[in-house]
Amino acid sequence: MKKNIYNCHIHIFTSSYVPDRFLPLGLNKILKYRIIRRVLIYGIILIGNAGRLIGIFIPHPLAKAISFLFERANKSWFSKSSLNLDSLLRYDHFFETGGSPNQSKNFEKICNQYPENTRFVVLPMDMDFMGAGKSALRYEDQLNELAILRDAHPETIIPFFAADPRRENLLDLFHEYIETREFKGVKLYPNLGYFPNEKKLLKIYKICEEKKIPILSHCSPGGVRMKSITSERAKTFAHPNNYIDLLNDYPNLNFCLAHFGGAEEWERHLTGTSPRTGGDASWLTLILDMLLSKKYPNLFTDVSYTLFYKPPADRPFSYFDFLKVLLADKTVADHVLFGTDYYMVEQEKYSEKEVSIALRSHVGEDLYFKIAHENPRKYLYEVQPEKTTKNKPEN
Repeated sequence: MKKNIYNCHIHIFTSSYVPDRFLPLGLNKILKYRIIRRVLIYGIILIGNAGRLIGIFIPHPLAKAISFLFERANKSWFSKSSLNLDSLLRYDHFFETGGSPNQSKNFEKICNQYPENTRFVVLPMDMDFMGAGKSALRYEDQLNELAILRDAHPETIIPFFAADPRRENLLDLFHEYIETREFKGVKLYPNLGYFPNEKKLLKIYKICEEKKIPILSHCSPGGVRMKSITSERAKTFAHPNNYIDLLNDYPNLNFCLAHFGGAEEWERHLTGTSPRTGGDASWLTLILDMLLSKKYPNLFTDVSYTLFYKPPADRPFSYFDFLKVLLADKTVADHVLFGTDYYMVEQEKYSEKEVSIALRSHVGEDLYFKIAHENPRKYLYEVQPEKTTKNKPEN
């Protein structure tokens, strides 16, 4: 029997569920329109090439000098920054997806890039408390739309519930969507301004452990964050060490720390710019140490978004190669999940299909289906893990 693929980390919510001040100057609304995006894109490219045109049409020494400066800027900045045509068109595609009229359209797009029997963990976002205004539609509308879509694709969509402890009716919504409407997991995003050990969340973990409902939490320094806090402050909310007590207190509850620390932390690890131990160790190192300790058999991590980053061109290996090295340890290999972070990754160069094929090619069939089939089934409790007991102090 052929094993099906599980993508354990995707998003299909639309811009209607994004706060109206998420981007400055009302860009949320205007970037939904393709004609406006294209005018902005080609206007930026025109500015980047303006100097060359000045030198051609105005044969004056000053114009030639200005032309030279623009040409240098174009080569050293526009062509290498996110303001080159290729990058801008990727942003265009990203905003096109975000501006879809409904989640069903976005789901159709990702299905086209995978085999027919692929299953997707769909993660909603609750951004109402990040200090960026209000969204056009309510968070509950996002969940209702996802529930309807799941009912239309019951063998394909695995819906999760996004839990923000600042939401007054959080526990009521949790009971409705997890226990009544049978959503299959809980998503956390601490960078939005809360710690994963908030009182309401502890109540949720207790129920999830009893009912075998997995938790997935954003765990990288990057991503979106609460508007009123710095990136450094956001890291304190998302830090991997915040989960150690939770893993001990809920030993039969499956936790996934998403992104395996994130590409920024992979780079700190690979370039040796982070210490091996201590609070400033790379998040990759911290998660690896937690896995290799074998103290937390309920801990998982995924590779979503991280594999889409392009490492330095002169590096003799890719992130896929490095992941294969990490997976050589069976303890690590048993706790890594395949995920992509669609459609957030449409801002990057590679497509879903390209990354999935590259990963499969580099790590080989056995490891690929371990992280894309066997481990997801364990994480989602489709295959029951061995029961563990809480650590007891020695007498």
